[in-house]
Amino acid sequence: MRNARTRWATAVAGVLTLSLAACGGGATGETEQAAAPSTYSGEPVTIEFWGSNQYLKGLADEYNKRGGPITVTFTQQQGNPDLHKALRNAHAAGGGPCVFDTITETVNSLASDGIVADISQYIEPYKAEYTPIAWEAARAGDRAFGLPAANIPNFMLYNAAVFQKAGVQYPTTWEEFIEAGKKLNAQGVKIFNLAGEDYTTYVYLAWQAGARWWQLEGDGWKVDVDSADTKQAADVLQQLIDNDLVEKISYAEFAAMMQQYNAGNIAARQLSTWQTKSMQKNLTTGLGQWEPAPNVKFAGEEPANVSFTRVYSVNTKCANPAAAVEFAHWASTDKTAISLIADPEKGSSWFPAVADPAPYTDISKPVQLIGAHADKWQSVVTDAVKTQKGDWQYGPNSQPAFEHLADLWGKAVDKQIKVADIAPEMQKWIVDDLRQSGITVVE
Repeated sequence: MRNARTRWATAVAGVLTLSLAACGGGATGETEQAAAPSTYSGEPVTIEFWGSNQYLKGLADEYNKRGGPITVTFTQQQGNPDLHKALRNAHAAGGGPCVFDTITETVNSLASDGIVADISQYIEPYKAEYTPIAWEAARAGDRAFGLPAANIPNFMLYNAAVFQKAGVQYPTTWEEFIEAGKKLNAQGVKIFNLAGEDYTTYVYLAWQAGARWWQLEGDGWKVDVDSADTKQAADVLQQLIDNDLVEKISYAEFAAMMQQYNAGNIAARQLSTWQTKSMQKNLTTGLGQWEPAPNVKFAGEEPANVSFTRVYSVNTKCANPAAAVEFAHWASTDKTAISLIADPEKGSSWFPAVADPAPYTDISKPVQLIGAHADKWQSVVTDAVKTQKGDWQYGPNSQPAFEHLADLWGKAVDKQIKVADIAPEMQKWIVDDLRQSGITVVE
């Protein structure tokens, strides 16, 4: 696997250098690529689609109703971690699905290990159909490792009744968030939940602050985890932990977590549309209490929110990649498909990654969860889409790096180490791992 990772990382670095040089001089000097057909015109084939949740089966069923030369069979996996594990095992045995859903946090590691195919030759005609942030998120230089499946605009949900009872205004900055947490804590309410296994809060807050942990530069990778931006994020999280302003319920205890949200014992959640589905499904007396609001920002900074992007990727073992891409394109852009997967009842509440998502914003609205605050949904989600930061790259060793980060983050949440101790350790670990893989690290 290390040899595959080295070849991939070196090739991508070279490609990016060429593409950046081409950008500097306009269209002149760009490598021309034959345009792929926008629809599949091959022989009848059957392709297998692996999905991370049961609701994706509806896409395969709907697609097959159309008839045509491509038939899609569906196999459900229990979430992305199980899907990735099964995919690696199947690929090692010479098989696996043709197409599957994954996330950009993982796709570069899968590509570096030779599992995800470069589908750039098939998808250029589709570029204008997707939001630029989502389109670029699935690429490394001129290589494309998937088609955007869903965008992840992040925002806040506040328990309006709890905030009103405490006489606390919704915070707009992280500094205000900490102060609001102290006031709520005095009344026995935690402002937030930090799960010890979920390092994404740390990653995304660093990203929002301006950190860029991996960056392709020249013929190698620049690693900058231990930066002032990451330290700024760590300071916010440390204050929340030190002042006991947060609950620390694991997602392994999901029912208990939902009970705390339902009872109003946790007053705020940072999330995207897909996470509202489980809240609406699991809350009872807490339904109708939650009000959407813009993501919390750093003082003096413009509004911003960050997250991974969901993608449909193609297995390098797939015998019919053109057919796999055709299905992935349909699943991510067809009006019926988007409406189905965006629905909080019949689908997954995934927010579409298409260039104009406005027609679908209302479909994803969790009416029962937000109740009388439903009129805020359209504007909050629309603004979240507009204020997304998309300039983040996941390096070729991001998956094992995040596995290491998960251990460190858990210790920080448990007060065994300081949050500020994480970045220096991660900086060293990522650099050492890249070098051991034979990948150039740019100082």
